[in-house]
Amino acid sequence: MARRPAKVRKTKAESCTKVVKSEYRKITDLPPELLHMIFEYLKDERWTMKRCAATCAVLREVAVEYLEYPSPRIRENLDHFMTFMRRHTKPPKTVRELNLSTVALDESVMNEIKRLFPKVKILHLEDISCTPPLPYHPPHPAPEPMQLERLVLESYDGGWSLCGMMHILSLLAPKSLVINLVWDKKTKDLQMDKFDPSCLASSPAVEELRVACSYTPDQPPLAELLDALSRILSPGHLKSVNLTCDSEADVRALGALLGRIGSNVTRLLLHPHSRWAFEERQIWSDPFNDWKLLDISACTKLETLYLHVYVKRKENLSGRAASYFAAGLLANYASPTLRKVTIDLHDLERPTTLGNRVVLKLQEFDKVVTAARFPNLQKFELNVCVSDELYRKRHHEQKCREAALRALPGLRARNVLSINVKRSSW
Repeated sequence: MARRPAKVRKTKAESCTKVVKSEYRKITDLPPELLHMIFEYLKDERWTMKRCAATCAVLREVAVEYLEYPSPRIRENLDHFMTFMRRHTKPPKTVRELNLSTVALDESVMNEIKRLFPKVKILHLEDISCTPPLPYHPPHPAPEPMQLERLVLESYDGGWSLCGMMHILSLLAPKSLVINLVWDKKTKDLQMDKFDPSCLASSPAVEELRVACSYTPDQPPLAELLDALSRILSPGHLKSVNLTCDSEADVRALGALLGRIGSNVTRLLLHPHSRWAFEERQIWSDPFNDWKLLDISACTKLETLYLHVYVKRKENLSGRAASYFAAGLLANYASPTLRKVTIDLHDLERPTTLGNRVVLKLQEFDKVVTAARFPNLQKFELNVCVSDELYRKRHHEQKCREAALRALPGLRARNVLSINVKRSSW
């Protein structure tokens, strides 16, 4: 019998494709086009985008294009910030408010800021270094100034010079201008620097002006700043003025400013930079102590007037009643177009003082603010700020209100009198 041939062992066919082991791939290996597609999908997840931008340099370069920078704050290192913004197209367009501190600015930098951040509406500049060319020769054709809703200029460490501040201001076109100056032994730059009109590029059409200067034993040159503003701001556009000052020279300078550019001012708010302690205020010399210092007759369209009156003890009086300045201003200079008058009465120690004809003389307002003098008046607001001792007494509010009504029967009869009694905020 023939022998059966042995079975041939079947062998497994080798796979036609060979599996190749590869390194673990990361998201950073993706091309930028795919990363943009991913981040476009996640762009509304703000915190996710911020985490991606903080992960690594590769993701940051793409992620920052989908982040918003509404109000960046830059201190000292402006070049680094500008370089970062130049490299990207979308982030600069998200900037609405720009805060710069202790940096150097000139016309070229301001022009680049205008070009790079087209949607900026608020510009905040603190202790800026600027040395404008004198005389300044604008390029031809001169570029349009940067349009702003609000410009804030502040000095805490004496970085500004007066010419530098006015030069930067003349390169801009803000509707609202806010200037805050804090004076101490370090901040002497504005004192030494004299304003030179040849540094100006244009005359901004500012509508709202707010200027505040802290007090110091040395009299600060706020008057020089107000004089410079009266020469740089375009006349006829100013509508609102809010001033805090500490010297009679500043009050005179304000009168000169209003005489030059204040014909259309409808709102005037005046604040002395008072001291915090009650005893200090009793011996403090209020800069608004003589109505002859401040001629506001140029404000022929004035509608709102806000004034402060500080009540001093009889032994601390300067020979004039506390209401002398406010009543004199209303009687001699205020326009008959007034619609609202607000008097903040400070440091009242007893309700009977409201009827006192020597210390306060509140009755003068009833004589001055008449229907014949101010036919358009709609509200005379008296804010009585009482001392801490009076505030702790029972029924003090009712007694103050009744005393004020007795002192102002004419205003009460016209139904324009509003009386608010509150604790002094100092």
